[in-house]
Amino acid sequence: MGQDFKPVNVKNCYCCLQWDGNRTYYPDKNLVKVDERTEANCRIFHVKKKGTATCQHFSRMC
Repeated sequence: MGQDFKPVNVKNCYCCLQWDGNRTYYPDKNLVKVDERTEANCRIFHVKKKGTATCQHFSRMC
């Protein structure tokens, strides 16, 4: 599982407070380090979602 740096200004699960996946936020670079292929629990829908998934109930992490 490789991790990539992703932007925080998108409505993907990896940037959402309601997604329980492992990620690291770098505020100085405004990036999130995450394996976007990993599935994790979505606390809104109570299902596993990939980090690349999008949602209308997006709750910004940073």
